[in-house]
Order: sequence, then C-alpha cells, then structure tokens
Amino acid sequence: MAEENTITLKSSDGQEFIISKKAATLSETIKAMVEEDDSSSVFPLTVVDSKTLADVIAFLNKHVECGDDDDKKTRCNDEFIAGKELNELFNLILAANYLNVKDLLDLISGKIADMMKDKSVKWVRENFNIQNDYSPEEEEKVREEYVWAHEGVEEDD
Repeated sequence: MAEENTITLKSSDGQEFIISKKAATLSETIKAMVEEDDSSSVFPLTVVDSKTLADVIAFLNKHVECGDDDDKKTRCNDEFIAGKELNELFNLILAANYLNVKDLLDLISGKIADMMKDKSVKWVRENFNIQNDYSPEEEEKVREEYVWAHEGVEEDD
C-alpha cells in the first residue's frame, strides 16, 4: 500500500511503480490525474511501457532531488541522457510528450537535434524511418535552392 505522499503508476504492460507525489506532479498529465481523482490508488498510463516509465520516474526523482540548483540539474541531465540509444530516445520523447514533462521533452529534443546535426539527408531518413516523397528531380531542385542548408553536412554514401 502506498503512503499518503506517494502514488502508484501502472505502465501499459501492467507493472506498478510507487513514486512521490512531488516527483509525479512534475508531469502535468499526472498532476491533472491526481487533482481529478486524489482518492485513486493506481493511475494507469496506458501508452507508456514499464522500461520507459522507469526511466521517466528516474528523471523525475532526480529533478526533485536537484531542487532549483541549475548546475546539479545539468549534471543530472547529462548523466541521464548519456548512452541512451536512439530507440530509447524515441520512446522517451513520446512518453515525455504524453506525460507533459517539459524538462524531459526539452532534454531529449536537444539530444536528438545534436545527433542529427551535420548528418546527411540519407542518414536522417534511414535513422528516423522517414520515407522520401520527392522525385530525384524535386530533390535536386531543393538542394540547389537551399545550398546553405547542406553546407558542412556529411556526404551520402
């Protein structure tokens, strides 16, 4: 049974996690759920799997622990994001968006942007599973019009 200052979150695959209300309410979505039904013992998060939810909870707990110390938050963010695979980042960004955790969304968006920086169009399409809907002629025209956008970018293989 959870204490009064904690809540239980249930992942899409049925795993339950106990988290402090203070950490949980850093998520605007969870905060709204708690405000709507403070008597509930378990809050289902039907679109977040247990592995991703565990990561989100770790992030939220660290941010409570860091308080308002920006240097601590930066170190915590760096440690949290280090070594995350692209697939994990995709799952986390979806969860952060669904749970409305602005700090996590900003962190992951920045990490993905850094990963994309100076990468070729081909690399981005392959790694982000983006289908090319341009004809070769249209793509060449775009490249000619926006030469500046392709400066310093890795060449396609």
